[in-house]
Amino acid sequence: MKKIFIAALAAAVAISLTGCKGTNEKRGDEHLKEGRFRNAINSYLEAKKKGKMSEEFFDNFTLALVRAGEAESKKDLSSDLINNYFEKAAVNIPQVKENATIEEYVKTLAEIGKRQAAQEGVDFATIINAFAKIDSAESVAKSRHVAESDVKNIRTETEKLYVARNLQEATSEDDPVVSEYLLLRMAAMAPTNPDIQAALNKSRKTTRGYFLIFGENIPDLSGKHKVDKWGYVMAMPTIKMTKTSLSGELQFWATTGNNTELDPSLIKLVSTDGKEVSAKGDTGWCEAEVLVGKKGDEKIEKKQKKFKGKGKLMNEFQCSVNISFSFPAGFVPDYIHYKDNFGEGKKFLGH
Repeated sequence: MKKIFIAALAAAVAISLTGCKGTNEKRGDEHLKEGRFRNAINSYLEAKKKGKMSEEFFDNFTLALVRAGEAESKKDLSSDLINNYFEKAAVNIPQVKENATIEEYVKTLAEIGKRQAAQEGVDFATIINAFAKIDSAESVAKSRHVAESDVKNIRTETEKLYVARNLQEATSEDDPVVSEYLLLRMAAMAPTNPDIQAALNKSRKTTRGYFLIFGENIPDLSGKHKVDKWGYVMAMPTIKMTKTSLSGELQFWATTGNNTELDPSLIKLVSTDGKEVSAKGDTGWCEAEVLVGKKGDEKIEKKQKKFKGKGKLMNEFQCSVNISFSFPAGFVPDYIHYKDNFGEGKKFLGH
């Protein structure tokens, strides 16, 4: 009997903690019903602080945050409070029980992201933040299997708006390096958009002979497109391609901050479907600093030194390797890849 009594007492305590609503939660519910969302949030925070919450608590608290964020977005779409409300709502999501609450959360968050991305003249940081909202909404929708297609459609619509507004600027840019930079920024937001991919493919054919160094201004959302200044940047000033071969001069510019050995055996050609072939060739030249001039009036200059086997690639200096690749018919070259223990680089070729 004693064990039964203890179990019944424990159940009663659990119900008193999670089944009944305290004064603060009831007050929050009333504020929520009347559209006083900030008041509702404050009441729910007090209820949470005191630890007396019902099973409906996290649903209603989340709705108050979501609706406060939506109301704020209608007043000021650039308000920092929007992020604040939805960050707090995201913390609640694991405890939310009702699918209707999840649906309102993901659809509202995605729609705000769409509206932010559609603004005229906003900076790239705002665009990143806008798409991040949609991606966060999509992640929750997938994990809870709620409103997945709705959020996916919102992202597709947002991508189309973003591309339609910005693609002309990128493709009409006279400087091919700047043009590719603009396209890569767009690809970071809409990595599968066919118009961007077609424009990037055309751009990469033009920039085969260019070193593309953009700094750290392009977010690496896909893991594929980023050109990182802390790595190996490559150019192919001469290139010859057939259906089964590629050859030419491959130049390296090391921006890793290290003086390192250039090993041509690490150079790979990667196809559009991920297949790899290794480079042939181990001759070329590397720049080095040498003293020139009469004794007492020497100065340091960059000079090219030929190598066979491996070269010395110094920070902010160049090396050049004569290479060739052979591959079977149907192999479509996508990019040249070089990776060692200091860093890596990719040179996309266009196809």
